[in-house]
Formats: sequence, C-alpha cells, structure tokens
Amino acid sequence: MIVLVSASLAVYLLMLLAWLLRGVAPGLVDTLSSVLVLPALPAEALVCPWTPLTYMFTHISFIHLLVNMLWLIGFGAMLKGGARTLAAVYFAGGLAGAGAFWIYNTLCGNSISTLAGASAAVIAVVVASAILSPRRKVNLLFLTNVEIRYIAPVALLTLFVSIGNFGADTCAHLGGLIAGLVAGAVLHIRYSLMSDRAMAKAREVTRRRILLDKASTSGFASLSVSERSELFEVSRQDIALSVGKNRKQR
Repeated sequence: MIVLVSASLAVYLLMLLAWLLRGVAPGLVDTLSSVLVLPALPAEALVCPWTPLTYMFTHISFIHLLVNMLWLIGFGAMLKGGARTLAAVYFAGGLAGAGAFWIYNTLCGNSISTLAGASAAVIAVVVASAILSPRRKVNLLFLTNVEIRYIAPVALLTLFVSIGNFGADTCAHLGGLIAGLVAGAVLHIRYSLMSDRAMAKAREVTRRRILLDKASTSGFASLSVSERSELFEVSRQDIALSVGKNRKQR
C-alpha cells in the first residue's frame, strides 16, 4: 500500500512541478500528461503502451488525489491477503476501468479525451474489502464500531460524486466496481477453501492424537482393524509429505 500511495504522490508532485515551471517550459505539462494519462482509444495508446498502468497513478487535482488515497489507505489496510493481494486487486480495478473507458468511447464516441486517476482501482479495493469482511468493525472520526458494509457505500458515493452525466468516466468507475466484485468473490471462495482444508487438517491431527493416546494407554492391540488402518494411512501421508519437502529443499 505504501508503494501505491507513494507512486501516486510522486506523480502528482511531478505534475505540480511541471505546472510551476510553465513559465520556463510552457509545453511541459501537456507533454507529461500525454505520456501518463489514458488516451480515449486503444489505438492511441500504441504510442505510449504503458498508459493503462500509469493513468491510475496520475492525478491532476489534489482533492482527487486526497480522496482516492484516503480510501485506499483505509480499505487497503482491511483487505485480507496482504500487500500482494492489495496490489492485484488495485491493478485489476485500474485495468478494468481502462477497458471499460475504451469500450464506451469506441461504441459511443469520444465523450472524454483522456482518463486520469486511481478511482477505478480504489473502487475495486473498496468493494473487495467489503465482500471479504462485511462485518468487520472500524472506528471513524466521530463514530465507533462501524461495520465495513456501511462504510463502503459512503466511500463509493464520494468516488462517484464528481461524475455528472453518464459517460466514459462513469464506465471506468463501473469497470473498477465489477473488478472488485469479481476479485472479492474469487478471494472469498479461495479463503473459504483454505479454511475448510485447515479445519479438515485439524480434525485429522486430533483424530491421530486420539488413536495414538489409545494405543499408548491400552496397547496397539486395543485398536480396531479400521482404527489401525486409519492410523497407518495418516502416518503414511505424513511420511510422504515429509519426504516431498526434503526433496524440494535439496
């Protein structure tokens, strides 16, 4: 998260410096913008193919930067999975926003010539966090123990509030929203499967301990045939797993 915020802040400061130097280099702002923001159509991006990535770190307005970064910091810290998951969701939202922006302009005409800002990427993070931890409680400035599912709509409202009529920028935000829904659903399924495996492993360990305690207390002969087979199978799996780990380490 620190890297994402720092990158956005660095680009903003670079744009601000270019604006301050407009008296010396009047074309510097336009030149810098042209290589950072997302052009209206995919064909125009062939000149600067990195713009689907750089646009989501480019903010012209300080208020735009501030709102995006505040929600990114707040919801990014609550997103399960750590820094890699956050980066994956962030870039998925940004790229989905770029794709939706291009689709709208291709089908409906160039209502907006360029796109800049992390809104689509941040929206994806907000939505994914709300899906994964809807009942997680956080403390706000004047409120305590507010669940994420109630904060997320407020965050989305502030991210969409600058939009007037439905257009290409709205589609970009909706692209981020869809990416967040998909990412949240995929991660929810993944974490549920991981939890199920962990529970199954815990039950397996508990069962093995019960059988070993019974064998040590009453003797191996006290185990039934099925219990002996179960204990043997569990032990065999543990040995196979141990051998596999040793081979990988070599």
